[in-house]
Amino acid sequence: MKRSMAGNWAGCILLTLAMATAGAIGCGSGSSSSTSPTTQPQAASTAVLVNMGDTPFDSVLECAVTISAMSFTNTSGTSVPVTIASPMTMELAHLRGTVAPLMMQSIPQGTYNAISVTLSSATVISMTSSHSPAQQVFSMPMTVKIPLGTPFTVGSNAMVMNLDLNLATSVGTGSGGAITFTPAFDASAETATGNASATPEQGGMMQVVGNVTGLSGSTFTMGTLQGMSMSFAAGSNTQYQGMNGLTMSNMGMMSSGQILTVKATLQPSGTWNTNSVTAMMGSGGVMPIGMITATTGTPVTSMTIFPNNGIGAGMMASLLANGMTVNLSGSATYGIDDAGVSMSGLPFTPQFDATHIAAGQNIAAAGSGAMSSGSGMMGGGGFMNTGSMTAAGIELEPQGLSGTVGNASGSGFTLNLASDSAFTLLTGTSSVTVYQTAQTQLNGLTSVTNSQNVEVYGYLFYDASSYNFVAMQITAM
Repeated sequence: MKRSMAGNWAGCILLTLAMATAGAIGCGSGSSSSTSPTTQPQAASTAVLVNMGDTPFDSVLECAVTISAMSFTNTSGTSVPVTIASPMTMELAHLRGTVAPLMMQSIPQGTYNAISVTLSSATVISMTSSHSPAQQVFSMPMTVKIPLGTPFTVGSNAMVMNLDLNLATSVGTGSGGAITFTPAFDASAETATGNASATPEQGGMMQVVGNVTGLSGSTFTMGTLQGMSMSFAAGSNTQYQGMNGLTMSNMGMMSSGQILTVKATLQPSGTWNTNSVTAMMGSGGVMPIGMITATTGTPVTSMTIFPNNGIGAGMMASLLANGMTVNLSGSATYGIDDAGVSMSGLPFTPQFDATHIAAGQNIAAAGSGAMSSGSGMMGGGGFMNTGSMTAAGIELEPQGLSGTVGNASGSGFTLNLASDSAFTLLTGTSSVTVYQTAQTQLNGLTSVTNSQNVEVYGYLFYDASSYNFVAMQITAM
């Protein structure tokens, strides 16, 4: 894995753990006895969370894959298929080296040395030299067998299987400059720790977006765009945050269909403990999350985004990695999803509003009505306009960038971007100023020094044609 994060995004079916019992053995009576055929005990099953993510590749803006089948192969050579009711689509490039939940399955206990994944389609968005997005859709299916260098053993505690799509290996350029796609995955496994500080690879889920499907006491269930249904237990330490006036001071303020973002930790038992809940929009609303590729007006009155996640009325997985229009109402509210890094004490004032919004930023747009259908084609790359919406609230979301360190000091550095970086081609910006805080985590390095190649993950701010980045994490590449 390229990066660990405390607690990302966007998200599968949470199955109840089942323990199979051994078959009964019957005995006769009298001077003669007979024994009925013995039924071999079935292996007990344990919850396994399957995460997916990407190994970063800067020239790709977005990459959405649709998974139609998956199986685990044990060391005896037996294939154990997982249940996928319908194909699941996830956009991976925005994860930038971390992972997000795809599904949870109950897997027979034992040792496994390979995983097979079948993709039915993929959509790749790259940037052209003319600074416009170009889309390529690949129809498959294609099955990829992923050998595990270190076999993993499913025991009594919940496990986490992490699948990384290696974008640099998977995406290439064919004859005439056409994009090619040959999926290549890396895999690793962890045992769920249950600790609040668990990384996503250990079941520490930074952010899952979904809508409420049920509420009972201090437990609520939520569904995601990928079709994952999850049950969360809230406790005395659960934090609540509101947006657009939907402040939640207690569980009873939730309603069916309400859009939430949740941070939680997978327990060894296979259940989830809830760290924080943020109310984004009420029932009947819609919330796409994606990168801004173009803006209109000063201050901004509308923008084009490429969704990488979302939920709500009219929001479907098929919309991922396609362009859509977000219109801003005059009364729209603005916020920062900053539950992971402090914005105080910085040498600049972080601002996010209609005058401080620009291409390259990752945002969540919350609207009270359903998204309208799109028509026609957009952009030089021929991608489809999937619809439009009017946002009542906009929130700045975390994102990642990679490059080479320059001008390093104790408080930050200049991140120099590659010339073929999608961000550079989109914005015309070749470097970004990165700031470290007391909460910034360093992964694979003890300090940041010049000429290092690093990946940063955090919040991108725009002010008067310059970009500043507040890092939640910095990872050696």
